Amino acid sequence: MLTSPLQSRSLLAACAALVVVVALVVAVGVIPQVRVANVPDISPESAVPAFWVSVGLHLLAALVLVLTATLSKGRSRISTSVLVVTGIAILLFGFVLSDAALAFREAGPSMRTVTMLLFGCVAADVLAGALTIATAFLRPARA
Repeated sequence: MLTSPLQSRSLLAACAALVVVVALVVAVGVIPQVRVANVPDISPESAVPAFWVSVGLHLLAALVLVLTATLSKGRSRISTSVLVVTGIAILLFGFVLSDAALAFREAGPSMRTVTMLLFGCVAADVLAGALTIATAFLRPARA
């Protein structure tokens, strides 16, 4: 079942919005709490820059999704390849955030909010990555 160009653009815009929300949640909800955390096994000096890198990569992925949705006229080899690679990258970003969530889960109840925020971000990344890959192949072929 192929989607119309409007539907595929809407799906890609929704995926981009999910990825931007993940970046905002990490920037506003996770980083400030990690910066002031006093957990024995986690050093904020190394965790905070890693989270900022994650925010930057998420914003870059969202930019690629928006540019592909607006500039691409239909399914071509290039646009399909770009969307599949971006979708896989988003899934990998979710995998990285799940590792951080599991590390903070072991830190105890003081980091429960960070853990829950990160698990929510992982769910959003998995959804956005899967939708991006599916949309890459459901887009109508260029005429």
